[in-house]
Amino acid sequence: HLGAVLGTEEFRRKYVEDKVAKWVRDVEQLSEIGRDDPQAAYTAFTKALCHRWTFVQRTIPGISELFGPLENALRHSFLPAIVGRQVSDLERKMFTLLVRLGGLGISNPVEGSDLEFQASVKITENLRKLIIDQELTLDGYQAGTVAEATRDCLKDKEVRMMRKISEIDSDSSVGSLKRSIALAQEKGAGAWLTVLPIGSLGWVLNKEEFRDALR
Repeated sequence: HLGAVLGTEEFRRKYVEDKVAKWVRDVEQLSEIGRDDPQAAYTAFTKALCHRWTFVQRTIPGISELFGPLENALRHSFLPAIVGRQVSDLERKMFTLLVRLGGLGISNPVEGSDLEFQASVKITENLRKLIIDQELTLDGYQAGTVAEATRDCLKDKEVRMMRKISEIDSDSSVGSLKRSIALAQEKGAGAWLTVLPIGSLGWVLNKEEFRDALR
């Protein structure tokens, strides 16, 4: 089972709850760093920390509500730490968008849990069948089918993101905010968010520079 949990629903819930509690502590610690060095905290989160729960979401069904405490930590601790102030519900929605679409790529783990599992089931369908059939070789592995399923999942994600952008546009009554979103979606506009903060290359921003750039 490659690290996922097997057993009764009660056992699975306890396993995930313990994991979430640990991740909440990690987010809180990263938030402390983010108050003084938001770029480092953001990089650590997007390059490493967030992937810890993605695996669990992809391998255990029906656990979305258990990620409530984690979303609460992100919404009320981590994001305010790196942005330098409290964020609104609309801004939280914006920050879930991919960087190339004007967001920060900090997804809501409650919203994303079931979607991650559904995508995983779709992509691994061929391999799962080989395992269930007790095949001793990978002769029946259909790489093309897997690649197509992966592309379909990415397309579905893109559709969801575009739908969310439309919702944000309709919810945003402030013209300046709409312009900011449009500018952030320009090609290459968010590239600075994806680089590693390497001092020798001049890619390190202090907290004022990082937060000014987010605005």
